[in-house]
Amino acid sequence: MINRELLNYGTGKLATMPQVVVVNKVDVAFNEFDDATGKQGVFENQAQLETQLQEIMPHSRLMWISAKEGEGVDDLMSRVAMFVKKVKETTAAEERKILEQIESEDQEDIYDIYED
Repeated sequence: MINRELLNYGTGKLATMPQVVVVNKVDVAFNEFDDATGKQGVFENQAQLETQLQEIMPHSRLMWISAKEGEGVDDLMSRVAMFVKKVKETTAAEERKILEQIESEDQEDIYDIYED
């Protein structure tokens, strides 16, 4: 469902970008009873949920966090920062390549003028 939305948004380029599925609330998601909230976890265990997710995910980038407990958050932020840096570097390189191509074509146009 989310991937369909990404395809429909703007040019659809977002749908082609690498994705990470982040599972939050691992502190309460599994079949343990939480005395503080009085609630039972939804899934029997992490392996059960991971299997279900991998059956429907088009990739294997899956992270587990508990924002409440701070578990996995630093790792998530580091990975996102590395990804953003890589995208910026790639985008800058692509832009430089396009500019070089435009400048090269402009030079060819100048030579054409003088040859006439």
